[in-house]
Amino acid sequence: MTAALLLASVALLLVGHLFRLLRWEQFIRIYERPLRGVMLRGMAFGYGVNFLLPFHIGDLFRAWFTGRKMKNGVGFALATVIMDRFLDVWVVAVLFGVFWLAGAPGIADETLYYLVFALLLAVLLAVVIALRGPIKRLCLAVCGIFNDTLKLDGLVFCWSLINTFKDLRRVQMGRLLLNTLLMWASYLASYGVLAAALSGCGAGFGMVDVFTMLFGTDAVDLTSFSLTGQLHAISPMAQLLMLIWFVLPLLAMWAATLLPARLRGGINRAAAAAVPAPAGREDYLNLLPQVDPRDRSAFLSQYFGLQNRQYVEQFLRINRGVTILEDHSAGSNATTMLCMDHTGTFWRKYAFGADGDKLAVQLDWLQDRIREGRLPICQILRGRAEPGCCWYDMAYSPTAVSMFRYLHSNPIEKSAAILRDVLTTLDKNLYTPARPADPAKIDEYLDKKVDANLAKIREGRGGLKELAAYDRVWVNGRAYKGLPALGRLFDHGRLRRIFAGDPVATIHGDLTLENIICRSGEDSWYLIDPNTGNLHESPFLDYGKLLQSLHGGYEFMMMTPRVSVHENHIEFTFTRSAAYDALFAEVRAYLGSRFAPEQVESIFLHELIHWLRLMPYKINRDRKRAPMFFAGLLMVANDIDRWYPAQ
Repeated sequence: MTAALLLASVALLLVGHLFRLLRWEQFIRIYERPLRGVMLRGMAFGYGVNFLLPFHIGDLFRAWFTGRKMKNGVGFALATVIMDRFLDVWVVAVLFGVFWLAGAPGIADETLYYLVFALLLAVLLAVVIALRGPIKRLCLAVCGIFNDTLKLDGLVFCWSLINTFKDLRRVQMGRLLLNTLLMWASYLASYGVLAAALSGCGAGFGMVDVFTMLFGTDAVDLTSFSLTGQLHAISPMAQLLMLIWFVLPLLAMWAATLLPARLRGGINRAAAAAVPAPAGREDYLNLLPQVDPRDRSAFLSQYFGLQNRQYVEQFLRINRGVTILEDHSAGSNATTMLCMDHTGTFWRKYAFGADGDKLAVQLDWLQDRIREGRLPICQILRGRAEPGCCWYDMAYSPTAVSMFRYLHSNPIEKSAAILRDVLTTLDKNLYTPARPADPAKIDEYLDKKVDANLAKIREGRGGLKELAAYDRVWVNGRAYKGLPALGRLFDHGRLRRIFAGDPVATIHGDLTLENIICRSGEDSWYLIDPNTGNLHESPFLDYGKLLQSLHGGYEFMMMTPRVSVHENHIEFTFTRSAAYDALFAEVRAYLGSRFAPEQVESIFLHELIHWLRLMPYKINRDRKRAPMFFAGLLMVANDIDRWYPAQ
C-alpha cells in the first residue's frame, strides 16, 4: 500500500512538473520555439541541485543548462526562470494564507514570511517602474565594469528581464492561469498522497505538513531536513521514502528525454491537447533584432544610457518582428538593413524625425515611378509613412548587386552597356519633357547648397576649419589648390550664368553606382534610393552624382578606414580601380557627345556641389574621416579648375 501511494504521489508530482513546463514555455514562446527536451532536462538538473544545495541554486543551473541551447541565450533563460519563480512566490503566499485561515497549526511564521516577501516583491516592482531611468543607468554602469563580452551578456540579461515582464501581456492569460491552477492542484494532490504514505511509515504527516516542509522557512535542502527535526524524529523507512520521492521524478524526467522520437512526439501532442496552443502559425518576436554583437552592444548602451529615447522606442516598434542580418547604411541619415522574418529576406530602410519626413517623400517618388511603369524600380513590399517616422521594405534577390560590385566582377564592356542603357532610359522616360531653369531656384540652390555648406566647412570641427584656410593642401604627397585659391569656382555670377542653361525635369537625385542595382546573369538593372529636394531639379545633378562615384571615387573612400592630418598635409590610402577609370572615360565620352562643352562643365560643377553637400554630414557623423572627404572635394575641384580655366 505504501509503495502504491508513493508511486501515485510521484506520478502526480510529474504531472505538476509537466504543467510547470507548459507554463514556463509560455514565457519563452513569445521570443522563440521552446525546446521541451532541453527544458525538461534543465528542470531535472535544477531540482537535483536544489535537492543538494540551498537558496534555489538549482534555478541558476536550470537557466544556464537550458539557455545554452536557446537562440536568445542564458540571460534570456534566466529572465524566464525568474518570472516563473516570481509567480510561485505569490501562489505559495496565497496557499499559506488559506491554510492559516483554515486553522492549520504551526504555520503562522511561514504565512507572515511569505506575505512580507510577496509584498516586498510588489514594492520592489513598483520602485523599479518608478525609478526605471536611474536603474537603467545603474545597470549600464555595473555592466560597463567588465569586458565587452561580459558587458553585453549583462545588458542582454537586463534587457531580457525587462521585456519578459513587459511582454507578459502577450501571454495567453487564461492559459497561464489554467497551467498554474493545474500545476499546483497536481502538486497539492501529490503532497497529500505523500503524506498518507509517510503516515503509513509512522511519520504522522498531513498535506500541510509536507507543504510546510517543502516551502517553509527551514526548507533549504535535504540536509536541513535531517537537522531541523522535520524528518529527524521519523523512522529510517520514512526518510528513505522521502528520498525516493525526491529522486525518482528527476530520473523519470531525464529518462523521458531519452525516449524514441515517435513516442516523445506522442507525449508532446498529448500535452498540447491538454492545454491547446493558439490556432495557426506562431510568430516569435525578436528579443533583439540585431545579429551582430557590436550592433547589439551599441543599441543596448543607447537604451540603458537613456540616449535618444524616442529613436529607441520607434526603432523597436518597427523592427521588433524582424532579424537584422547586416547594416548597410552609408552616406545618409536613413538606415538601410538586410533583414529577414518568417516571409523571407528583404531590405528595410527607415528614418525618424525630419529624416523620416524626407524618406516619406522618397517612398512617394518610388511608388509614383512604379505606377507609371516607365522605369525599372526596386520592388516595394510594404511601407508606412507617418509624422516623424517612415520605413519601407524592398525585395531582396541574391543575384542583385550594386553596380560597384557588378563593375568589378564583370567585363567593363558589360558594365558600360548597362550604364548607357540606364542613361538612355532616364533621358527618354524621366528627363523628358524638360523645361527651362528657374532663376529663383538657381539662386536658392546656390545659397543653400554652395554658400551654406562652404560656411559649415570653414567652421568645421576635426581640423577642417584649419584645412579650409590653406591656399595649398598636400594630399598623399601631391599639392592641390586650397579653398581660398579656388574661389572662382564658387562665384555666384559665373555659376548662375552656367546653370541658366541647365534643363529641368523630374530626376533621381542620387544616381551613384551603389544605387544602380544590376542582376548578375541577366544584364538588367533597376534603381533604388532617390533623393528629392534638390531645389534645382536638373538631370545634370544626376550626371554629377554619377561623376562623384566615377570621377571622385566616393565608394573607395567609404571603404578607407583611416586618415591622418598634419597641418596642411592629408594622408590616406586611396585606391582606385582600372574599371573605374574605364567607366569614367565612357561616361565622359557619352556626356561630350550629348551636350555642349559649357553644359558638360555645368555637370562637373554639380559634382563639385555634391561634394560640398556631403561635407556637413561627414563633419557631424564621421568627424575622424571628414578630412579625407575634404581631400576628395579638393581633388575634384582642382580637376575642374584645370579642365575649365578662367576665360
